Amino acid sequence: MKFTENNKLGDILSEHYQILLLLSRFGISLGIGDQTVGQVCKASGVDSHTFLAVVNYVASTDGTLFRDIDIETMIGFLRNAHQYYTDFKIPELRAKLVNVVSSVSDTTLSALVVRLFDTYATAVNRHLTYENKVLFDYANRLNSGEDGLDGFDLTNFISQHDNIDTHLRELKNVMIRYFPCADNALKVHQVLYDIFSLEDDLRCHCDIESNLFIPALVEMERNPAKIKK
Repeated sequence: MKFTENNKLGDILSEHYQILLLLSRFGISLGIGDQTVGQVCKASGVDSHTFLAVVNYVASTDGTLFRDIDIETMIGFLRNAHQYYTDFKIPELRAKLVNVVSSVSDTTLSALVVRLFDTYATAVNRHLTYENKVLFDYANRLNSGEDGLDGFDLTNFISQHDNIDTHLRELKNVMIRYFPCADNALKVHQVLYDIFSLEDDLRCHCDIESNLFIPALVEMERNPAKIKK
């Protein structure tokens, strides 16, 4: 089912709870009552076509919707997502992980788990920082009809735009196979579940970039006359 501006946002969230995380990234708050998508987006100053493109992609992985997005709105959405990961989710998860491993007598194993997570966090931060400083600057220039950035090539970026969640594989394997949790099983299981959840969320984020944002930039490169003014 493809959602439209006439669908009630509350009904969409009840059916697809994973869309809940997208709201704050668009600057949309809860307390929406029975308002439709169109009404909520208008009240929040959000381009409804871009919002629906992301929502429908998450709900059905329809990658043909990239032609509907507004570049400026999309950049704001992606920047907010990056801030969520770097300033909130990753630090929160690291604090939980450190708390859990502190009770393990095998200090070598505990140190390994934290080091693996920190390696992953560093990779994520490097990836997102590059996009914030380079990719989004390029997109803004392209959207304004300006020349591109020296040294930046979108085709080359696409070939290197890998899923950063691959850095979690070793950490998950270590925790599943070797991490003892007889005394605090519930906490360990919860942290591991949170790691899987973060992995899924980041994969979805990367897919949105790869299948909506980047194709829109490619289309703008090919057809500069169609850039929205």
